[in-house]
Amino acid sequence: MKTQQLEVKLSNKTEEEIKKARRKSTQAGDDLMRCVDLYNQAQSKWFEEMVTTTLELERLEVERVEMIRQHLCQYTQLRHETDMFNQSTVELVDQLLRKVDPAKDRELWVKEHKTGDIRPVDMEI
Repeated sequence: MKTQQLEVKLSNKTEEEIKKARRKSTQAGDDLMRCVDLYNQAQSKWFEEMVTTTLELERLEVERVEMIRQHLCQYTQLRHETDMFNQSTVELVDQLLRKVDPAKDRELWVKEHKTGDIRPVDMEI
């Protein structure tokens, strides 16, 4: 009888341990599912933030490139206008320089500054 009571007691103890193990297993499963849900939420939030940030960076890059393009277009337009002005000015100066006769210029300078009727280079010694 005592053996039967011990067996029943052991059996009850084993059943309680099995029930306890099942509860722990169920609790661990629930904890695991909660952790997986939290992980999935965090991953989803991270993904959304990455997409949003990437789209914002792409928009800013487009704006940066457009601003650079506009400034370069403005620079090239101004450079072209300046070059055209300089070209017309240089052409006038070039035409005037082609008309200069060094010998005549020296003679004219002597006459205008009244340094004499005879230039030193024309003197015979």
